[in-house]
Amino acid sequence: MNRLRYTAGVILSLLALPALAWGPQGHRVAGAITEARLSPAATAAVRGILGDEPLAVASTWADRKRSDPVPFWQRQAGAWHYVNVPPGAARYDPRRAPAGGDAYTALAQFHRELADPATLPARRALALRFALHIIQDLHQPLHVGGRDDRGGNGFAVTVNGRRSNLHRLWDSGLLASARKSDGRLQARLEARYAAELDDAWREADPAVWIAESLALSRQSYPATQRIDPGYFERFRPAAERRVAQAGARGAAWLNALYREASEAPVTPASPAGWWQRLKDFLEEIRQRLV
Repeated sequence: MNRLRYTAGVILSLLALPALAWGPQGHRVAGAITEARLSPAATAAVRGILGDEPLAVASTWADRKRSDPVPFWQRQAGAWHYVNVPPGAARYDPRRAPAGGDAYTALAQFHRELADPATLPARRALALRFALHIIQDLHQPLHVGGRDDRGGNGFAVTVNGRRSNLHRLWDSGLLASARKSDGRLQARLEARYAAELDDAWREADPAVWIAESLALSRQSYPATQRIDPGYFERFRPAAERRVAQAGARGAAWLNALYREASEAPVTPASPAGWWQRLKDFLEEIRQRLV
């Protein structure tokens, strides 16, 4: 009976939520875990950019913007939520990123913009919100794709006779099957992974996160398209662990960024640099008006 109940709850969540990265709950919980582990320097920098906006809210911003009709969000930014690894390749290679970039290259660009004291406030806020979101996306295994199925979006599955896809199952179904609020899920992860969150999971290199997700992604494809309770029992702990890791790594990335920024020598901007920033600002305005 208990299995039937949680399977029914999973079905409802799969039908109700779109196929986005982690779903809102995974992003919110990861953002809250990140915020709790920021250094004083990183906390001050984040608050200077976002004001009182919690990172749990900022973490979902990039997915909310996907419905914005502005071409920038519809044509370019969509590719910044994932990376592709060719079938049979052992690892991700950033040299194979598409011309418009992917999650790895976009995160590197946002790092540069956040480290640059001359970055305009609106662009700095975009860079911080999107960078946090990308860090979390890269911990969702189906956002590191190695098959020609759009990260599991094209891999149909059924749960108790209802059709869905593997990507949506990992975005929201696995977490929703635990039927816990954000606060209760965060508390469980904080208790279960207390040592790892504050010590072991400080890796700030995106290549490491991608390698982990790639390995888990290749394990996540079921032998049949019918998802039974055993799949949830096996992979829900893995999904929860990745959310916790995303939270810890988000803090590690931001803490490293603002430690580096505080140690970097201050140099005056060159006229050419100011001209480039003006052009960047005008291009951002143009994208919003097209």
